[in-house]
Amino acid sequence: MQIPRVLRAQVREYEKAGFHVKECKPCNGAHFKLWFEEFAEPQVITKNLTDWRSIKNNIANYKRKRMEQKT
Repeated sequence: MQIPRVLRAQVREYEKAGFHVKECKPCNGAHFKLWFEEFAEPQVITKNLTDWRSIKNNIANYKRKRMEQKT
């Protein structure tokens, strides 16, 4: 799977948190659709994350989604 250079740092952080990206496709402008093995629907993210808290917020949201799917 090819991950664009602008997303590699983000994907590394997601994988450290236990989420595995299986597919990545560009959307409109600076957005990308990521398909995670943990979720049925794709997640739309932006490549323009200038603040580390944005990635942490995404990870927290993905953890909540994973917990909702288990219940």
